[in-house]
Amino acid sequence: MSALQVLKAAPHTDGQRAAHHRHPGPHPGPRRAGALCKVHWVPSHIGVRGNEAADEAAREATRHPAVALTVLPSIQGAKVLARRAAICAAEQQYRQLVQTSRQAAWHKQATKNNEPLRPAQQLSRAEEVVLHRLRLGYVTLDELRDGFEERPCEHCPHMTPHPLSHYLLSCLATERLRQCVGPESAAALVRQFQKNLPLLLEVARAAPPPR
Repeated sequence: MSALQVLKAAPHTDGQRAAHHRHPGPHPGPRRAGALCKVHWVPSHIGVRGNEAADEAAREATRHPAVALTVLPSIQGAKVLARRAAICAAEQQYRQLVQTSRQAAWHKQATKNNEPLRPAQQLSRAEEVVLHRLRLGYVTLDELRDGFEERPCEHCPHMTPHPLSHYLLSCLATERLRQCVGPESAAALVRQFQKNLPLLLEVARAAPPPR
C-alpha cells in the first residue's frame, strides 16, 4: 500500500488510523505470489522514554557555548601552507622593490611580472649571463663610480649617461632589433624578444652589451 495513496485518500488524526485504512481492492503483487501482506503501525518517538531523553540531551547541548577544536595540519598540508606563505612574502617584497629600485622596475617590465625564461634550445653559460643581464637592467661599472656623468658607447661614437638604454634604443649595432619590434622602451624591447631569443643572442654576440 502506498503511503502517499493512504494520506491522499482520507485525513487521519494519527498514524494508527492511517495504518488501518485499507486501499480499495487487494494489492496485485502479493496476491499473485500467494503471500499475506500485513501493515503494522509503528509509533513515533513521542512519549517513548529513551527518545525523549535523547531529545532533551540534544536541546541541552545546543545551550552550551561552542567549542573550537584546533586540528593540526598534516605534514603535506604544512608544506603547502609554508609554500604559499613564502610565495606571498616574495611577491610583496618584489612589489616594494619595483617602487624603489630602477633595476626591479626594469625587470618587471622586461619579464612581464617575473615571467620565467623558456629558451627553445640549451644555452651556454655565457649566453645565459647576457640574457640575465639584459632582463635585469643592470648598471655598468662606470655608473657605480662616484661622479659618473656619461661614458662613450663601445659600438658607436656616442656619449651616454645610460649605456644599456642607449645600447638597446639608439646604438647602430642593435638597429636590427628595433626594426623587428618598432619603438619601445628598453625593458619592453627585451620582453618582446622573449619569443625570438636567437636574433637577440645573435646581435648580442656580434656587439656585446656594455659592461
